Amino acid sequence: MFGYDSNVRHEFDWVAFLAGVVSVLLSIFLFRNPGKGLKGLVVIFAVVSIMQGIVWLSMYAGFHRIFGPSWTTLISGIFDLVVGIFFLANNQLGALTISYLVAIWFIVDSVIGIVFAWHLRFFETGWYFFFNLLLNILGLVLGVMLLFQPEVAGLSTIWLIAVYMLVFGINEIVLAFMHR
Repeated sequence: MFGYDSNVRHEFDWVAFLAGVVSVLLSIFLFRNPGKGLKGLVVIFAVVSIMQGIVWLSMYAGFHRIFGPSWTTLISGIFDLVVGIFFLANNQLGALTISYLVAIWFIVDSVIGIVFAWHLRFFETGWYFFFNLLLNILGLVLGVMLLFQPEVAGLSTIWLIAVYMLVFGINEIVLAFMHR
């Protein structure tokens, strides 16, 4: 009923192929120009923040008549607009902020992982408790190191995005050929 006929030939998937090629080229660009990639990430973050601020303010205006004033919506909208405009005006501060956020993310996630791993010791998980604890301690150390070297945190973020774009692009190119 839902079987797949392997004898049916499909056409080459040009959309997947083009998406793959663009992704691979973008990853190569990011590997070669991580500074420009970080600046681009700041601009994307700024534009999304401005758009989110506009959404919050329009929600405030629309719901104000129904529910009364929602100060959290108004404050969130203004904050998002200010952050977005500030990041567009000062790209370096935006990159520094993103770098610190990545470092803080590593630290918070690792601390939560350590707390979780500590609970694992009661469930007879054997080596997994120690392995999980070790990885989270390494993540915590890495997060603290990134906190003191924000330029490494920012560039690492771009390199991770570049690796993802490369893997995604290769996968899309292979998928395009598999559809034939």
